[in-house]
Parts: sequence; structure tokens; C-alpha cells
Amino acid sequence: MLEFFRRHRGAFLTTLTIVIILSFSVWGGWKGSGKGEQMASTSDTAFTIYGKDYSVAEMRRIERYQQVAGMLQMYDLFGLSSAAQEPETKGRDFVFNLIVLQSEMEKLGIHPSDAEAKAELEKQPALQEEGKFSPQRAFNAQQMLGMYGMDAADMLEVAKISIGFRQVQDLIGKNYIASPIETEKAYASQHQTLKIQTIDFKLEDFKKTAQVKDDEIKKYYDENKDTYKSIEKRAISYVLFETPKEEPKPAPKPEPKEADKQEAAKKEAAALELKATEDRQKKLKEQVDRVNKFNDASIAAGAKFDDIVKTLKEKAETVPLFASDGAPESIKNEAELLKAVFALNQEHRPISDPVKGSKGYYIFTVSKIEEAKQQDLAAVKDKVKEVLTAQKAQEALSKAVNDARTALQEGLKAGKKIDDLAKDKKLTLAPVKEFTIAEPPTDLPNAQQLGREAEKTAAGEVTKAVDTDTGATLVFVAARELRKRDDSAALRKNTEDRNASQERSLLFNAWFAGKRKEAAVRMQVKAEA
Repeated sequence: MLEFFRRHRGAFLTTLTIVIILSFSVWGGWKGSGKGEQMASTSDTAFTIYGKDYSVAEMRRIERYQQVAGMLQMYDLFGLSSAAQEPETKGRDFVFNLIVLQSEMEKLGIHPSDAEAKAELEKQPALQEEGKFSPQRAFNAQQMLGMYGMDAADMLEVAKISIGFRQVQDLIGKNYIASPIETEKAYASQHQTLKIQTIDFKLEDFKKTAQVKDDEIKKYYDENKDTYKSIEKRAISYVLFETPKEEPKPAPKPEPKEADKQEAAKKEAAALELKATEDRQKKLKEQVDRVNKFNDASIAAGAKFDDIVKTLKEKAETVPLFASDGAPESIKNEAELLKAVFALNQEHRPISDPVKGSKGYYIFTVSKIEEAKQQDLAAVKDKVKEVLTAQKAQEALSKAVNDARTALQEGLKAGKKIDDLAKDKKLTLAPVKEFTIAEPPTDLPNAQQLGREAEKTAAGEVTKAVDTDTGATLVFVAARELRKRDDSAALRKNTEDRNASQERSLLFNAWFAGKRKEAAVRMQVKAEA
């Protein structure tokens, strides 16, 4: 299968021009046959739903509606992906859920008109400029869609789907009313004032007292010897096929007062923008063509990297031996490239496949390898000691936290004061801090985690330990107070609306999941992850 891809990379990479300009995903897959798995063609059946077969080509087209929604920034429509999900569909739930939604829209008599769809499109941020609908942006979007066999009708269809999605959700969940009791409980939970005091346990303090003996170091080293090896290093030569940079847009000219000149100015601006888009597409195609040529040459029998560089007049860069965690400045931020460098098997692939990076595409060869070697105890003794010190410190910290919490809880039950208990146990009790769950203080480290535990703990008690970046913290909840606020009515209304929205969403998803089961989706082609 890998060889198949390597010998057809030219065709695949041509499509990357499209991906760079606009991220349209391409769905493919594999079909079973008497000869094993074969790549599915566009005419093969991809799936069956409501007893009707859909081809791979139809699947691709429906899937592109999700990408159109993304391009138009109709992010609410992305909720259709999670309305009902099944593991075997490999994340293609949007497609099946869309078909189910359209079926239910038909049953419910929901048929958004072209005028409603047009009005919906004009409200989308992607088609607006300075808060107003921009015909030029709409034109540009339509031109872009034309490159993928789609047009304005598809934009209208996506808008109708968005309208229908909301209307179906409203029909299913509109009768739900949030419980006043649940609303009040949620409001109190989020907006009551908590008075707390914290006790911090620093891991570094326990490291200072941790004792590690030489025989413990040797024992740990012997048991974990394989993990103590020098880091493999590799040297590479690579060619970077840099992605063309975006040209800066010219500053807008002052708008003339005369109507005819205004129209002419708009046409001129549109023409300039269209030309800039065409120029960029041309440069992107040139980039991909260069990648394809190098790629094709690299898979020829006996191909040599330096010879290809010379023949195609590309510029190669060399990088001396480096470890994966010590890459030089020029490539240290190229995570995918570094992953590919240390994964390349020279026996099977002397020259790499193209690797997408932040600056463009890389093709490389590994020129030298320094293998990882076993390190002796003397070389790693300090590292082993550091590991064991951390382990012992963590164990001691956990015991200290648990012992402190038990002692504090027992003392509080016996009627003693938290200050006296902390003093008796030589614990540092921080001053009282007031905050609400909805508005945790910015000057309190780990405020959200501490708040979550404090929320579950009664006044006069100590929370479970909260793990922090520096160790652990116990929280004493001194008091809970639901205070009067000038904005309490608005906050209660927001809480009620939020609870109602969440419950309506759950109701809709449960209803929709049932409809999805009735549709009986059956995959015919295995979707690629």
C-alpha cells in the first residue's frame, strides 16, 4: 500500500494546492474484494441509509457541505456532527446526520425559502465587512466554490440546512422549562461567596529531606538499564519548497462622491483582488509542481538526493548531527519534519516523502546516523538519584497531606479552631480569601481547581487534596454566603437560560439519536481515519 502511494504521489500532491487555498477534506476508503482490499472508486457504494445506496462521489459532495459551513463561519451547524455518533462511521457523522436532518425537515414540513437562505447568508461573518454584508466577499466565496464543482446554490443549500437545524431543535425542545429549584441551586453554586483558607505543600521542600542511598541507585539502574541510553542523532540534507507568502493588500483609496465613480472604484478593487487570488494560485501550483518533480525523481531506482538536487536546480540545506530534542534553529519548530527524520527507514526509503511544515514542504535524506548507546551507571548516577529523590519526595508529600487532612478534620469535629489546629501541626494557613466559582480570583494560583473542590465541601470542613504544579493544596471552607447583588436578577435569568439550553440540547440529541438508528446507516466502504 505504501508503494502505491509513493508511485502516485504526484497526483495526490496536485490536490494539495486546493487544500492550501481552502481546507476541503477528501473522503476515500477501501473496499473488499476477492483479491483483498482495493482503493474504492468514486462510483462504488460508500454507505446505505434509509435503504438507499450513496456512492463515494455523493459522499464527498455531502461532506463538503461541512467545509462550506466552516468557510462561511456557520459554526452552529457543526453541532450536527455530535447530534448522534457511532464509532464505525469514523467521524463522518455529519454526513449521515445531515441526511437524517433533511428527512425529518421534510416530515415536519420545514422548507426554508431561497429568500430566507439569502438573508441567512448575509448575516454570516465571513460575508461581511465592517459589520455589513459584502457583495464582493460573497462573489469571492462563490468563485472559490466553483473550483470544487460547487456554486451559489450550494451556499443557499447550506444556509437552508442551518435554518432547518435550528427550527427542528426548537420544535423538539421548545416545551422544556427549566426547573426553578434547579435554577436556584445552579445560581447558588456559581455565585455564592466562599470564604476559604489554603494550606500549601511544596514538593521541593520534601525533596530537600529525601534520602537516597547508593544501593538504591544501583538497584533502580539495574532494573531500568534500557531506559538509560544516549540519544540517537541524525544528520540530514533537505530541500524546502517554500509556500508563497501572502502579498499585502493595497491601502484603500478615498471613496469618490459620485455614484458612477464609486461603482468604477468597486469594480477596480474587485479586479485587483481577483488578480491577486489568481497570482497566488499560480504560485501555489508552481510550488506543488516542483514538489511533484522532485518526488517523482526520488522514487526512481537508484535515485540519489544530491543528483536530483543538481538536475532540478534546487537548493539543498545540510544539518549536522542532532538529537530529536536538540534540533538546530532552522528546523526546531518543524515538529512533523523532526518526527519524519527520526522515523525514516533508510533501507526502505533513502529519500523521504514530502513533509508539510510551517514554511512549506520538505523532502530530505538522512546522511549520517549516530546510534544510541548504553550508558553506564557512573554517567547517569545523578539522573537516577534525581528520579528516586522525586519519587520519595512525592510519597512523603502524599503522606503529609493525608495525615494533615485527617488531623484537621478530626480536630474540627471535636470543636477546635482551624488556626489552633494548623499551629499545632506546624502548618502554614493562608489568610481568608473570598471568591465565587463563577469569578475565581486571578491572584490565587490554581483558583479554578481549588474552587471545584471547595464547591463540593461543606462549610467548616477541609477539601480533598488538590494537586498543583508545585505540590498539593488543602482548602478549609470557612463559610458560604449567598449575598445580595445588584445584578442577581440578570444572573439568575442567565442561569435559567443556560440550564434550559443545555437540557433542550440533551433532549434534541436523544431524540435525534433515535431517528439516526431508524435510518439504519450501513457502511459499505471502510472510511480512512
